[in-house]
Amino acid sequence: MKRILSAFALSFSIACGVANAQVADSTDVNSSKVDSLTQVVESLSSQISDAENEDLQKAIWKDRAKYMNVGFVKQTLTSKDNDVKYKSSAGMNLTWGKTYYLHKKPILNMIKIGLDWSWMDFTYVKYSEVEETYEGEYANPDDYWDVDFSGEEELDLGCHQLEYGMQLGPSITVNPIHHLKVSTYFHFQPSGSVILLDDEVYYGFVPFFNFGAAVAWKAISIGVEGRWGATKYSGASVDDEEDSSYWEEGDADFSDLVDTFSQRMRTKSFRAYISLRF
Repeated sequence: MKRILSAFALSFSIACGVANAQVADSTDVNSSKVDSLTQVVESLSSQISDAENEDLQKAIWKDRAKYMNVGFVKQTLTSKDNDVKYKSSAGMNLTWGKTYYLHKKPILNMIKIGLDWSWMDFTYVKYSEVEETYEGEYANPDDYWDVDFSGEEELDLGCHQLEYGMQLGPSITVNPIHHLKVSTYFHFQPSGSVILLDDEVYYGFVPFFNFGAAVAWKAISIGVEGRWGATKYSGASVDDEEDSSYWEEGDADFSDLVDTFSQRMRTKSFRAYISLRF
């Protein structure tokens, strides 16, 4: 009887050991499967996060590289030869260009240095005020518009300025959070300029310099900039004092009807603009 009980106990112990071993093996297999599944999920999550970050970076930088600015212009035109300053009553500008970033990945994950090229920059200004830097007989701006210094009436066409050129220069853009960007820039702007001052027309090439800053959220941006430049303009006007007898005698030509001259002028501008980035 004792032998029978001992054999039964031994058999039971062996069976329990085998069962425990099978349970342990099953637990190890399940744990390994769980670890593998966790790694797969983490890998997929990382890939999705990288893809989302890549899409966000593309939307922030590449998809917003082009810009079109429409702005208000406050401008002065100062004659260095006649000591007269013209002040604008209205002005607008239109700028169209693109920023070419010099590196792919942002510095500190938020800063990019770029080169701005505005292939079109158009400015129109109407002047309505005159400020003279000396006290003279015609210190009143209204008198200055309609009467020249000889006391004779002049042709009053108003005072206007048109400028067309391009801008080129470096910019620094910071992207602190999400789609918010803050930028500053310095541009060189060679431009052709035409000025109509009553009956006189001036034309010249003006090397402007621009310094500005802007704040953008997605496609909308607002900014301000200062601009300055100076050159020697060539000018022309109709000589209405020419003696008609020259024409009757056949001694005059077209040059006798036109006065030509030159004048040194300096332009300063303040621009405030709204920009669309796309």
